[in-house]
Amino acid sequence: MSEPRGSRRGAYAAAAAALFAVIGVVALVLGFAGFSGGSTPPQPSAAQAGSRPMSPAPDPAPPAAPSVPAGPGRSSSLTPAPQGPVLARSRPVHLDIGSIGVHTSLLQLGLNADGSLQVPWKPLLAGWFSHSPTPGQRGPSVIAGHVDSWETGPAVFYRLGSLAPGATITVSRADGSTATFSVDGVREYPKAHFPTVPVYGNTDRAELRLITCGNWNSSRQEYDGNIVAFAHLLPGSRS
Repeated sequence: MSEPRGSRRGAYAAAAAALFAVIGVVALVLGFAGFSGGSTPPQPSAAQAGSRPMSPAPDPAPPAAPSVPAGPGRSSSLTPAPQGPVLARSRPVHLDIGSIGVHTSLLQLGLNADGSLQVPWKPLLAGWFSHSPTPGQRGPSVIAGHVDSWETGPAVFYRLGSLAPGATITVSRADGSTATFSVDGVREYPKAHFPTVPVYGNTDRAELRLITCGNWNSSRQEYDGNIVAFAHLLPGSRS
């Protein structure tokens, strides 16, 4: 069952606010920059931001009545066609980013009792936010992971800040299909000014967001920002 685009966007915005409030708290507990001789995780450069605009397409006015499925040779005038390839819904189970050495099974992240978003409970595993589209569906699929922890030192997304535009991201899905994405850009945002809508808002194509903490503040011993990688689904992804 699908949700109206407007209501889904509202859910993303609410979850985004919860996500970064929670990740900020987790960083205070788990963030540690002294485990490897004082080194800190790589941060994205200006060149890594990419040249493509990374903002969602505006939502159209909601239809007055449910759309009617289009028959052969006809298209619905109420639902714009997606731009680029899309895949049917299927839960993601594994994430691979060869260029930065990420190979992880995926946890499923939901919401806590207080409405805040769960964060991965295993530092070396990333997690898919189950209230976002599955990777390959139209819209932004969201995967979060820790940058480091007291338990493991570098965590699953320690090198996310070094990911380059054009790099390939592969997501294996429960139905046996594979969604392959190309990185558009990687950016670091102060937590106090996080762009919720560009990260979580609806898009007119299948996209992916990878999120972790960034901008280590050694004086306060916490992370002041978040790193976000933006990517889009490539043709040839198979179902």
